[in-house]
Amino acid sequence: MESSSSRKLAGTSHGGVLPLDVLFDVLVRLPANAICRLRAVCRPWRSLTSDPAFLKAHAARHPASLVASFRDDPDHVHIILDPSGHVVKRVPIPSYHTLLRSRLNLIGVADDGGSGTCYVIDPATGAVISHLPQSDRNSLRERWEPWSRWEREPDHSVFALGRVRSEYKVLRVSCLTGFENPDEDAQVCSVLTVHPGGGRTHWRSTGSPEFIVNMSSGVVVGSTVYYFWADIYTRNFCKDLQTDGLPKCIASFDLRWEFWDSVEVPRLDLDDDGGDDTFDEYIDMWSRSSLAELKGCLVLAHDNRRYSSCLDLWFLTDIGNDLWVNKYSIRAPESVIPEDKKFLEPLLLLDDGRIIIFLPLKGALLLYDPKTNVFSKVETKCIHKVGLYTGSLLGLQKVDSL
Repeated sequence: MESSSSRKLAGTSHGGVLPLDVLFDVLVRLPANAICRLRAVCRPWRSLTSDPAFLKAHAARHPASLVASFRDDPDHVHIILDPSGHVVKRVPIPSYHTLLRSRLNLIGVADDGGSGTCYVIDPATGAVISHLPQSDRNSLRERWEPWSRWEREPDHSVFALGRVRSEYKVLRVSCLTGFENPDEDAQVCSVLTVHPGGGRTHWRSTGSPEFIVNMSSGVVVGSTVYYFWADIYTRNFCKDLQTDGLPKCIASFDLRWEFWDSVEVPRLDLDDDGGDDTFDEYIDMWSRSSLAELKGCLVLAHDNRRYSSCLDLWFLTDIGNDLWVNKYSIRAPESVIPEDKKFLEPLLLLDDGRIIIFLPLKGALLLYDPKTNVFSKVETKCIHKVGLYTGSLLGLQKVDSL
């Protein structure tokens, strides 16, 4: 259905043969590079395809674009047009900061050393939307109870940027390591609402999940952030977290209501006799799996080589009932996908059914076609970090070339 804005545009000119309302519906289906070429046809076409209503409709119809930081250019992120690997814009970022994995029209970058600095940037303009404040030492120390005997700063902080309706929020997880006893590892979590334009904002304590999380495993799906648990727990502790034989070893943080919960892992296709071997397979799942987001669902990419020599992609289709569905079983030689498949991130499910997969150890992107079980490589430079940009490519300022 056409918007009131497009109807208003339609009444201004006929742009040649077609009325603009009809032209709107035709052009919005085309890829960004084709539209940019068609803008040269005439002034009404350029006006139509530059209108905010058209930009919004085009972004909603077309899949997200990749945004990546390359290892040989750490002071920029790059917006990639399509699976061909063509870069359309370089966006400067603060030095020694790393791209956060997200799926938004904004991006986040955080200090590689984990010092606690984080920026939110609009790739369309390159402008810094917000420079997030760091917690002062005293306020952070108060939240380390009962670990207040530690007088030092956290060893590491990680961030996750998500959206709740019209607001953007950032979750921060900070960690102190108990060097003498891993059971004394401590994490404190806080959340912040981003105020564009530098408005006053502050970190709010969220409490912590019921277990220490693996800080490198985070992924944002909609308005929820997910993490695997960390590899520090005894089997007895893991058994305390299970329900019906399945451990709840995925922590979830709801950005809207700002509370922690946990999620059961999928029920694997095992010869389940209820014994210790079966349970060990579940609690060991984190070491051979990664979390991802595809088509708005949490996805667990599980290396099932012990049983079927393949990578299973489990989709969380019913969050309330912890219902998972195994939608893809990917078979590939180790020359294509490394044996240690926990270092593998499914990124994007394209409209034609192909899946873009990121291999962090190789810094490479793969295209997988489940219909033919064929892999192809996306030709890009070596990638350090990668996320998804959902803003319109047509609205980018100072585009290198579409």
